[in-house]
Amino acid sequence: MKNVFRQLRCCLPRPLAMPPLLLLLATCATPEPLPLPEPLDMPYDQGRIWKIEGEDIKPSYVFGTFHIADSKVLDIPLAAERAFVDSPIAAFEYDYDPAKKEENRIDRERYRLSEGTTLRSLVGARVYGDLTNIIKGLGYWKPNNELKPWVMWDIFGGARGTFYRNDDDSKSGEVVLDGWLQKRARDEGKTVVGLESVEEGFVKYDTIPMDQQVAMLTALVDHYHQERQGAPIVQAYVDGNLGLLMALSEERMSRYPPEVAEMLDFRILTNRNHIFVERALPHMREDSTFVAVGAGHLPGEEGVLRLFEERGYKVTKLH
Repeated sequence: MKNVFRQLRCCLPRPLAMPPLLLLLATCATPEPLPLPEPLDMPYDQGRIWKIEGEDIKPSYVFGTFHIADSKVLDIPLAAERAFVDSPIAAFEYDYDPAKKEENRIDRERYRLSEGTTLRSLVGARVYGDLTNIIKGLGYWKPNNELKPWVMWDIFGGARGTFYRNDDDSKSGEVVLDGWLQKRARDEGKTVVGLESVEEGFVKYDTIPMDQQVAMLTALVDHYHQERQGAPIVQAYVDGNLGLLMALSEERMSRYPPEVAEMLDFRILTNRNHIFVERALPHMREDSTFVAVGAGHLPGEEGVLRLFEERGYKVTKLH
């Protein structure tokens, strides 16, 4: 088991099965109620699936996913099921075609620091010691001193944060919602496309300046136990309460230095929202397309749905 931290199990781009370590982090947490923030008031802050229509595209759909394997999440709304069935093309954040496994593989050496540099030397003795204590508390030995700070940050929650989902019934090894939909699409003969390459998913983190990587890991370590309180995040998603999910995300981002929070918001959400829309449109012009991306990409002034609207498309909530 202690070899888990020697494996380069980076969670973004998100794999199709729930990482065992992520499940461990969830199940080990204390299920104490977390005072929830007020939902953010923003465009498209309620719902899970929308229809996109326009003169130059076929009727298409945008479905907000949640990257876990909870049975409540896998029980998708009837409107989403119908949209999925009616769409010859299915577009996801990444294309995890088993036939492209070697093509999508990221060399493990790229996750490691350059020779002569260690994680401890970058983050300092105090942060490294606190990280070691966290890892030992989970029954492991110590951090991998060769990994880049962003990799360790990602292993311990990263962009997802480390909130304990007190209503998550996922089990280790189960396929997450996005993977389940993608497998279904292939089995049903749909054209499956990725809106980003796995390489792009890696690069968006690996090009973060080292000082900001250190700040990311430091903030995560400093707030690790604070963030592990219970919160009904799964239910918020099932209810389509995107405003609450984004409020929780905003609260989490507030724990980073402002310039780091701004950088992460741009790299993880804003920039990718524009990419998703631009790359989805050619497929939507070809045939009806079911676009499935993380629910956090949908709401807001620069969310995917507003970006479609700004391009003159009609956006209609179906559920």
